[in-house]
Amino acid sequence: MNAPNNGAAQQVPAKVLVVDDVEDNLLTTQLVLERPGVLVLTAASAESALHLLNEHEVALALLDVQMPNVDGFELAERMRGDDRTRSVPIIFVTGDKVDATRTFRGYAAGAVDFLIKPVDPRVLESKVGVFVELYRQRRELRDRNAELEHLLRINEILSEELRKAHSKAVQESLTDALTGVSNRRHIVQLGDAMLADRRRQSHPMSVAILDLNHFKSINDTHGHHMGDAILRAFCAHVSERIRPSHTLGRLGGEEFLLLMPGTPVADAEVVLNRLNGILPPHDGIQYTFSAGLTQASPGESFQAVIERADHALYEAKRAGRNRSVTRPAAPL
Repeated sequence: MNAPNNGAAQQVPAKVLVVDDVEDNLLTTQLVLERPGVLVLTAASAESALHLLNEHEVALALLDVQMPNVDGFELAERMRGDDRTRSVPIIFVTGDKVDATRTFRGYAAGAVDFLIKPVDPRVLESKVGVFVELYRQRRELRDRNAELEHLLRINEILSEELRKAHSKAVQESLTDALTGVSNRRHIVQLGDAMLADRRRQSHPMSVAILDLNHFKSINDTHGHHMGDAILRAFCAHVSERIRPSHTLGRLGGEEFLLLMPGTPVADAEVVLNRLNGILPPHDGIQYTFSAGLTQASPGESFQAVIERADHALYEAKRAGRNRSVTRPAAPL
């Protein structure tokens, strides 16, 4: 994002509004004030002045006090009553001597100065130049603030996108891309953490390894795309039927790890039997799983628990598959 271009901002002329019912006064003032960077807008009546103010942003208004119908004071009061023109500096120009009453009314209407006709062109140019410069400074500051607000909004958007990208990256690093359940690294990390927490709270924790039976033949017969679909269907089936505190993760291939904190092994057996008993076919293809189950013992490593569950799974396969085998917890 480029920094604000102050040079470009200064190329936009500062507009000075001159209001006088005498055409010669308007022309003379315009000739004195108009120069590169300053554009003079002229109005011969209050109505014309209000129309110009509605269309242009002006740096300063020079108002003749003595005007028919609506004089300079009333025009200033109308300007102060409008949010768009309330902050426009006003210099009153009058051909009469300014007495205390008129001075008070003028300043009450928002005047910043009074000039007495005939006005010395050098004085007029000097006074107007001050307000033109102030206007330019305010405009540059406003442009900088607008640019900063824009940069802040861009930064907020980028920060939110980075946060989402980081969150997505973290989630992807924990999730198996095919099935949407925890990947091997994450499920093992969860098991370590759960076992440590179980040791602190003395709650039972059961762990099961689940393996889809004859999965290679499914891939060989129906294709890997169907094998992938069955893996996803199996994970959805299990995830929908386990407790919120239980977690399923993919160890690799067709092998999964099910963590059941707070669940004694007898209850875990019921869970596995229920999952296998209601496992529906996918696109007409019936499939089953075998499971090895064990309960963690206080003080043992999670790796030891996994190895014991894996031995139980091997026994389930040797016994004919489509069943669960439980290995008792390691002796204390």
